[in-house]
Amino acid sequence: MARQQTACYTRLPRPPGRPPMATETARPAPASSPIDRSAVAPVWHTVFFIVFVAGLSAIDVHRIPNMPADRSRLQLYAMTIVFEVVMVGYVWLLGLRPRGKTMRDLIGGRWSRVADVLMDIAVAILFWMAVVVVLAVTRLALGGTSAAALRAVKPLLPQGLGEMVLFVVLSVTAGFCEEFLFRGYLQRQFLAWTGAPAAAVVLQAVVFGSAHLYQGWRNAVAITIYGIMFGILAVIRKSLRPGMIQHAAQDSISGILGTLLARHGYF
Repeated sequence: MARQQTACYTRLPRPPGRPPMATETARPAPASSPIDRSAVAPVWHTVFFIVFVAGLSAIDVHRIPNMPADRSRLQLYAMTIVFEVVMVGYVWLLGLRPRGKTMRDLIGGRWSRVADVLMDIAVAILFWMAVVVVLAVTRLALGGTSAAALRAVKPLLPQGLGEMVLFVVLSVTAGFCEEFLFRGYLQRQFLAWTGAPAAAVVLQAVVFGSAHLYQGWRNAVAITIYGIMFGILAVIRKSLRPGMIQHAAQDSISGILGTLLARHGYF
């Protein structure tokens, strides 16, 4: 019986300069995820949102500065919390859901490890430092002071322990809801309409600043710049989470610190 011989073939290294043969498989380069520029709601939905925010701001311009000192701030805080949650529900129910989008699509980021949470907290702290510097310079350029900024919101500052607790709840709610509404929903809509991330950042910030006109025009301009910084952070991080952390923390601490300063006659 003839002995069968098996031929062994060894793949030799490809000489430099020679293109790969058909049998050689090149490893594909990792593809970068493109920016999703699709709209998450119809045009009428966003137009109604902007008009509603502008109308409410116009009412607050006359209502809040003339608010009686003895009016219950607890009621005002509770109504504001409900309003912001309802606005998030409006965006989700009539905007995102019909188009197959989720809130996570707009929030971005992911917390799968403790390190992810700590990273976003660290980014929020660094961002906060930049915010303090930029807003201080902005107020000086506009001829205002920190005391004047606090006087504009003095009727809203909490007075007792109960008001402070609910004010913190309000601040955390605002941190989540406002970042979701302005840097998530509205910035995404403006990106879909203009195709330019820079324009989307600026436009959402203008709407955000106009919603705070009850604090005076100087504060509204400063808050517009604040909104631009939030928008840039969201674009860079592709996540709203650091902005939500910073927003909630700044609102909480500013309110409590403002109350303490008012008690000591600072403004």
